[in-house]
Amino acid sequence: MASADSNNNSFKKLGEIETKQAPHPSPQTERNVMGTARNIGFLGNVIELYFSKALGMISSLFGGTDISQMSEDSQSLPNGNFDNDNTVEPGGRAN
Repeated sequence: MASADSNNNSFKKLGEIETKQAPHPSPQTERNVMGTARNIGFLGNVIELYFSKALGMISSLFGGTDISQMSEDSQSLPNGNFDNDNTVEPGGRAN
């Protein structure tokens, strides 16, 4: 049991040595990285909220179907049953 304790202490010592040797980023670098992450998150939210709606509107203008309408129609089916003509058989082939 003594060897297990010494191994555990060795890993703790190694971890302490590594944390002491690892260079810490400067506050300026940390601010830059966090600012970039916030900007990318904001851009992702804009794309998620507005860009998909704009594409749906453009699609409907050119005669396509709006994806948001399709998802609402599929949710209104009773008991969660979805209209799916392609049933996959055990052999991997679709009907």
